[in-house]
Amino acid sequence: MPNFKIFQENPDRVRVKVFGTNDAVAMETDAQGRLSITATGLSITPPADGLSITATGLSITPPAGGLSITSTGLAITPPADGLSITPPVAGLLITSPGLAVATGTTDVSYQRVNFTDTAGSADVTHEALGVRMWTFGVVNDSLAENAQAEVKMQVSPDGETWQDEVSTVTISQNSLATFVPGIFLKYARLFYKAVDAASPVTLNIYFQGQL
Repeated sequence: MPNFKIFQENPDRVRVKVFGTNDAVAMETDAQGRLSITATGLSITPPADGLSITATGLSITPPAGGLSITSTGLAITPPADGLSITPPVAGLLITSPGLAVATGTTDVSYQRVNFTDTAGSADVTHEALGVRMWTFGVVNDSLAENAQAEVKMQVSPDGETWQDEVSTVTISQNSLATFVPGIFLKYARLFYKAVDAASPVTLNIYFQGQL
């Protein structure tokens, strides 16, 4: 196009120069009219304890004990000893080393020595509420080979009215029988008797479960 130069042989004419004032506040320029940024740098006045840009760099002042950004990077200050969730007894526990699931167990054992009652009697009542899985284990630890016991499990909602839960099992010497409920109620117990009054029976009884 006529009179339009693609190449300017005088670079000074290409530059944009700023002159003038903003009424009461003068714009600072150098001797050639170029806008000047002073040696102290660009300053932004932040709210108290907020964002600060100074000659040394960017500084963010966090709340006490909270999020911290420093020259070395980002630091998050957690509560002492990490995150802790207090669970029910023997329940879930989360600590700083990682995730640990703590499960509790119950293990009650006792012995009925040399009984000869053939009419039978009820044993200790156990509260099964709160125990997720449980089993009675009964070992015939009698000295006489012909000493046998008949044992059955009973359950109850109130600890007073009982229902047979498992059929009667005959346990011979050195034998083990287990009793697991098919119906869930609050209370459970065993009912046992000797087969022959002349042959004393000794039973080792275990109530074991996982909370």
